Order: sequence, then C-alpha cells, then structure tokens
Amino acid sequence: MSTRDVNVQKGRKPDFMNHVFSIMERFAPEALEIMVIRYQILRQVLHHQPVGRRQLGNTLGYTERTIRSEVDYLKMRGAIHTTSAGICLTPYGEEMLSEIDEFIPFLYNTQTLAERVKQKFNLKEVIVVPGDSYLDNTVKKDLGMTAARHVNKLLFAGCTLAVTGGTTLAEMAAAMCQGNNTADILVVPARGGLGEEMEQQAGAIAARIAKAIGAQYRLLHIPDNLEEGTAEILKNDVHIQRVLSSIKSSNILVHGIGPAMEMANRRGLFAPELFLLEQKQAVGEALRYYFDKKGNIVYEVPGIGLELDDLKNTSEVIAVAGGSNKGEAIQAVLNGKRNTMLITDEGAATKICS
Repeated sequence: MSTRDVNVQKGRKPDFMNHVFSIMERFAPEALEIMVIRYQILRQVLHHQPVGRRQLGNTLGYTERTIRSEVDYLKMRGAIHTTSAGICLTPYGEEMLSEIDEFIPFLYNTQTLAERVKQKFNLKEVIVVPGDSYLDNTVKKDLGMTAARHVNKLLFAGCTLAVTGGTTLAEMAAAMCQGNNTADILVVPARGGLGEEMEQQAGAIAARIAKAIGAQYRLLHIPDNLEEGTAEILKNDVHIQRVLSSIKSSNILVHGIGPAMEMANRRGLFAPELFLLEQKQAVGEALRYYFDKKGNIVYEVPGIGLELDDLKNTSEVIAVAGGSNKGEAIQAVLNGKRNTMLITDEGAATKICS
C-alpha cells in the first residue's frame, strides 16, 4: 500500500494533499501557475459560453498571447471547441473541471481557511471556494455547483431533502444533475414563498432539483411571512399538514443565510419590527429566525415550515452562503450551533476568521 493510500485510509487526505502542493510549490511553481490559468479559462467558458478570447483576457487579466496559447492547448486536448459565436466547453472539458474541483481548495490554499472555520464552529465539514461572490457573481455560480455536487453525494434511497430559497440555492438547483441511482427521493421547500422572483423561491428550487435528479416533490403554496393567527389556522389544513409532515421529517436541509436587515426588508417587515431588530442587534437570518452576533435568536417571523427544533432529527444541515458582505451574518447563524456543514467562499471565510 502506498503512502498516499495509507494517508487517505487514515482520513488524512487533506494533510497529504497540502504536502503534495507544498512540494510542487517549491519544485515546480510554474506547473501550479499553468493549472490555475487553465482552470480559470475552463471555468469562465463554462459560466459564460459562448465567449470570445478578448472577453476571457479582459475578465481574467491575462495577456492576449497567454489566452491564445492556452485556448489552443485546451482545444487540442478536446476540452473546448470554437464556433462563430465564441468558445464553448465540450463534455470532456466539463469532465476535466469536475475532476479538478477536488483539488481547487489546495491549489488556491483555501483548505487552510476552511479548517480554521471548521474548528471555530465545530462543524463536520467546511468547503471554501476561491473568490468573493459579493464582488464577482461568477463565484456564486461556483458556490452553487459545489453545493450541488456535495448534496448529490449525500442523497440516499428514501431520503427527504428540504431547501430554502435565494439566489445561491437557485444556482445550486441549476447545477444539479442525475448523479446517483437512488430511488424514492422527495424534495420539499423548507418554508413558503418569500415574494422573491419565481426561480428564487423555495418551492421553485425544490421542483427544479427534483426534476433534475428524477425525484418526487411537494410544494407549500403559502407565503413565508404570515400573521401568527393565520399561520396557526393554516396548520390545521389537512393538505398543508401532509406537506408539513414531510418537511419536518427531512433528512437533509440546505439553507441560505442573509444579513438581518436586508432579509427583514425583503420580507416587508413593518417599522416596529425593524426597530426591534436594530434594538436587539440582529445581524443574521436563516429559516425565518434572526440571530445576534452570539447566535441567540432575537426574533422569529411567524410562518409555516421547518422549525429550529425540527433540526434535532435532521442528519445533515448545510448552510450555503458567501460574500464578504455576509461574513458577520454567517458567523451569527453558525454561532447558533445547529449546522453540520458550511459551503462558502473566500470573501466570507476571510471575514469570519478576521
């Protein structure tokens, strides 16, 4: 058995990979540089195809000569092809990107950052993608792709997957594909609609994921922010009870995180509620709950869906959120000690660790 096999067997793969990339950095730094350039080109083509060489150069900041040389190489390898409209990714190119994704945290040295976040909040796993989605919307697509890949790995026969809404989870839904042979999977929204654009609502995201992986889905056709009395009446409806039962027995939850005041305004909270949030120093929001810096719940919006108490029976609680503007909000929610995994970006992770 090789040294690498031993390290992987002992659960020390991250240590081994860090060692490998450290050696490469000393002995062949030009190889790492080429890997980064080719990865960035393939990634840009994936997200923006068809795309021209000039656009690639302007976006990535490389010279025309470098772009031309690397594009020619990738074309020769069968990773891309050119059309009259621009450069597009081939199935082989998509496969190459999928294979290298495992090494990106080590290539960009975000693995160290991920370990710091993992230890700080005692999480089962943390993945940090390079970049800052607050400054570069392409990074949000990377977050969605990474989340989709890891959720696909977690799915099992007979499981129920619950999802919330938002732009990042919409990207995750767009990136989901048939990656397993499991049966009887049910996908449900963790809550009602927030009044967002249709494709960003929890129900639409649940339906899109279900269709992508060949699963069943159930929807909750109610708004997320209800008056308390209305919410209690609706909970007695037989049809809602049936959907609610599935939601509350979810095995896997994937949810977003937002800055408290931004989410309050998106929900259309009234002035007294906004004043209360400011008074209570709320900084983060998830699943209709508002958290202060220490992770204490300072306010809850009445509604129907997954409650925090239900998470005791949820084996995987995955937060997917990034952007340097969300660092404080993510930290507040993680301080609540209810998540098992975080998928974020470099911008947010750096803020969290600062």
